[in-house]
Amino acid sequence: MRTETIFCMTAALLIASRVSAETTVDASHPFAYAANAGWLSVGGDTTHGVQLGVTYCSGYMWSATCGWIGFGNGPANGWNYTNGSTADWGVNHDGQGRLTGYAYGANIGWVTFEQTYGKPCVDLLTGIMSGAAWSPNIGWISFSNTVAHVRMARLETGPDTDADGISDAWEYRYAGNLTTLHGGTADADADGATDADEFLADTHPKDNGALLRVTDFSRSGTSDRVEWTSQTTRLYRLQQTESLGATANWTDCGAGLMSGDATGLMSRQIEAPAVSKRFYRIKALLPFSE
Repeated sequence: MRTETIFCMTAALLIASRVSAETTVDASHPFAYAANAGWLSVGGDTTHGVQLGVTYCSGYMWSATCGWIGFGNGPANGWNYTNGSTADWGVNHDGQGRLTGYAYGANIGWVTFEQTYGKPCVDLLTGIMSGAAWSPNIGWISFSNTVAHVRMARLETGPDTDADGISDAWEYRYAGNLTTLHGGTADADADGATDADEFLADTHPKDNGALLRVTDFSRSGTSDRVEWTSQTTRLYRLQQTESLGATANWTDCGAGLMSGDATGLMSRQIEAPAVSKRFYRIKALLPFSE
């Protein structure tokens, strides 16, 4: 019997409607620690707690000693704090988990997030924070230690003013406005991937060479190898089914949820059972979306 293995690709994500002020911090793991200030709740009081966004943070961290410490209230350009003035400051997220910029507390002043010494970061696969931020007044604020750690439970996609399924922050980052990119079947760079799918895969919507795609496939005995393009800002699932159609049953091929590779390409070797046909698809997901 001739064995056929066929692959396809997709980028998929369900974005739930949420209250914009709701913290993204796991209620079971909200505490950071500073030797000179004690425990600080990154989750705040839930309603006003810190939110990790696609490109920036917002909300407040609470300290019984120092009061509220703000992470920003949304950048002036819609996607990234310049931290160049008292009117446009906050903590930025590079999409890969790394945090930079400034938080501010009326009782302690500026708190610095940088990637040279403290290296504050969120693991996009587990949500667990590591590293520390620096305050001249209370010293290092540690987000992970031997007693506790801060964990993010979700990613805040932020406003979608034009309701096209694409985060405003992402549109401002790549297009500088909310009118160039669109939902539905719109495809600004005519590469076959819609603008909405480019957002889900975090590929450049105005570069027709940047899209989620399978780049190589091979079979050796009963083992299949699938290679695809990847972004470190997204997670991936390699799924399989034995038949296509509306009722196709797509299942994880066994690799589980995977972080994107920094090289821009990733692959997995899959032990394949003896069937006449097999279809693969690559699914790109925003962190914490499932």
